[in-house]
Amino acid sequence: MNEPAIRMEEQILSLFQDRETQICQGWILKKMGGHLCVYPLYYKYSQGNIPDNIQKCEKISRRSGLNCVFRIVEHTNYHLSSILTDKGYVLKKCGVVGEWNIMEDAGNLYAPRKTQDSLFLRNGAEGENAEYTMADTDMVIGIKRQELLFLPDGNLPDLGIEDILWFSADNGVTRILADIPGKEELPEQYVRAGFHRAYLYRCYQKEEKSSKEQED
Repeated sequence: MNEPAIRMEEQILSLFQDRETQICQGWILKKMGGHLCVYPLYYKYSQGNIPDNIQKCEKISRRSGLNCVFRIVEHTNYHLSSILTDKGYVLKKCGVVGEWNIMEDAGNLYAPRKTQDSLFLRNGAEGENAEYTMADTDMVIGIKRQELLFLPDGNLPDLGIEDILWFSADNGVTRILADIPGKEELPEQYVRAGFHRAYLYRCYQKEEKSSKEQED
């Protein structure tokens, strides 16, 4: 099992306290981005009953009117992807999570500032222990809880990662996790900034049938 990656996934999920969450046989189900995302982090609780667990997740997703998406971290759940494929699921996307730690990579803070003044913190909703890192006035760049900053979409076309590092230093962040969809390796700007590749993940979703196929 890839225990470090599982711990990171747990930390990321804990930042989304406002999203409805269920537990199914040790798997975490969360409504995320119009989907019911299944995080099968605790494989040992599901061995020998994986097809039944998949069906249970699908039933919950149908009740919610959402598509069921399984997010599988590399070097975990070795047989789950093949079982999903047999059940009509296809690989919809992959992504990589990068990690930066100020204790290890502080030297990269000597990069020049660019647009750091355009970033600011906004408090989360009442009862949340997180703050939102904003760019300009309405774009959420990251979620901050205590000394951790998470970038839910690490593809930052209009913002340099160096500015994120300066912002983090100014606001007590010592560790950054960046979810970079569509990549299997860290983009060059992250490598230059001192990030390292933490793990790869893959998302599987059932192939939707066309109207004609459903009629047949």
